[in-house]
Amino acid sequence: MIQLFGYKHMKSDYHYYSDWFHIIRPVTLTASIMPVTVGTLLAAQLTDLSITLYITLLITSVLIQAAVNMLNDYFDFMKGQEEGKWHDVSSSNSHFTPLYSQVPFVSLSIVAVVSLLTLWLASESSYWIIPLGISGFILGYHYSAGIHSLSSLGLGEIAGAICLGPLPFIIAILVHGAPFSWEMLLHSLPFAILMATMVLTNNIRDIKKDSSTRKTVAIRIGKKKAVYLLTGLLALTYISSLLIYASLWILLSLPLAVTLIHRFYQKEGANPMEIAAKHHMLHSTAIILSIIL
Repeated sequence: MIQLFGYKHMKSDYHYYSDWFHIIRPVTLTASIMPVTVGTLLAAQLTDLSITLYITLLITSVLIQAAVNMLNDYFDFMKGQEEGKWHDVSSSNSHFTPLYSQVPFVSLSIVAVVSLLTLWLASESSYWIIPLGISGFILGYHYSAGIHSLSSLGLGEIAGAICLGPLPFIIAILVHGAPFSWEMLLHSLPFAILMATMVLTNNIRDIKKDSSTRKTVAIRIGKKKAVYLLTGLLALTYISSLLIYASLWILLSLPLAVTLIHRFYQKEGANPMEIAAKHHMLHSTAIILSIIL
């Protein structure tokens, strides 16, 4: 079964360093929650808001990101990465942590649940959300799957920006039956850039670890230029948010953006991915406040 998801046998089974909750990378799930919420709020300005549809779409979005996050860890370890996260079963007596061989089955089970929820959402709104959802999952899956994964080709930032930028916005609009417009889609631009900053932050942090298995943007241009690029993307996030949402609430998250950049000039400190995730959440919350207040 493992060969179906990768390209080599694992000599023995392994267990994750933590529990099932941590393997879905909960700190990153705001990347699904926030664009769906903002897309729904914008759609509600043009049509009636359905709490049932919103909650179902939110659950669907979070579940599919959780499945993709698990598969990313799965494939990364298969390629020789994330070795600190996985330990030989024989070296531990733990019976409560995820087994490496269980990850694809659990992920597929989640995908099956998401498929059923998506079919119901489509029957209540628009069947166009099915190909959009499939496209998003394929992009997320191929972020780390395969020898020529998107991350290995330096396309991880673009894939993340598409999957957690315009796609959830379009789906939220379609689910609520609001008329689609390019102006509406423009509101997703800050979220696309925000997601790109999260992926780039992760890739800058992992330059040394990734150098033997992939060629991310951070590896191709080097850490110094990658930090400059991250700074530029963060600046673009604020410029686009201020122009589109026209609210000073946006500046609420600016200190975290400065902290994130400053972190890469320090030898020790907080995990930059945690800072990037908090920045995404706070910036998105500021956008929500600009809409509802």
